[in-house]
Amino acid sequence: MEHHKQVVDMRRKQNGLSMIEVLVAVLVLAIGLLGVAGMQTVSMQQTQGADKRSVAVLHLQSIADEIRSEKSVGDKSAWEAALKKDLGEEAKLEIDSNSVGIYREAIIKVTWKGRSSIWDNASSGGDSEDLSSNTFDLTVRFLP
Repeated sequence: MEHHKQVVDMRRKQNGLSMIEVLVAVLVLAIGLLGVAGMQTVSMQQTQGADKRSVAVLHLQSIADEIRSEKSVGDKSAWEAALKKDLGEEAKLEIDSNSVGIYREAIIKVTWKGRSSIWDNASSGGDSEDLSSNTFDLTVRFLP
């Protein structure tokens, strides 16, 4: 009977949650929400990078089509202005033209800056490659 009385007394004392339990639960929830927010931020950055890559590909295709139709390099300054407008002021356009056998060849290179991170060589002082720089090359061959 004595043991039964102790169990009943313990149940009366354990009504509700203690403050420590509540604090631990809130801490676990906060850490989880911070993780979700971090993943959302990375996702948004990757989406922005994919958008810029798509824009660069569209510009490359447009320039290549114009070179194929006109059979010349054309007005590079207008193309570069459009690139800078869509990809940022750091965007660069290089077009090299030469002959390869009976064909003419134009090599189009688009370079732009993406997002930078704390691991890029500019911030770390190292000599690793610059991860914030993006480059697409396209070679167009056509008959003169």
